[in-house]
Amino acid sequence: MEANKKEIIYYKSLVCPRCIPTSRFLKELKKDYPEITVKEVEIIAHLKTAREAHIHSIPVLDIAGKRFYKAPSRNDVLPLLGIR
Repeated sequence: MEANKKEIIYYKSLVCPRCIPTSRFLKELKKDYPEITVKEVEIIAHLKTAREAHIHSIPVLDIAGKRFYKAPSRNDVLPLLGIR
């Protein structure tokens, strides 16, 4: 089964102050590109999932296998999502 090319996996926590800029980035991105799917993984509630994905710090955005450890630029993200 082919992975959704327009999917972002967002590893975060509600108590993480460093996640705030990344959350804002994703909110704006979704507003402009509603076809993007953001799968949020709250690491406190899903610790096993985070460990299995080798998440050691947050925030982490996983886009097409490439990881970002802070809010990236749109120029970095859009090509990975197949958006020009």
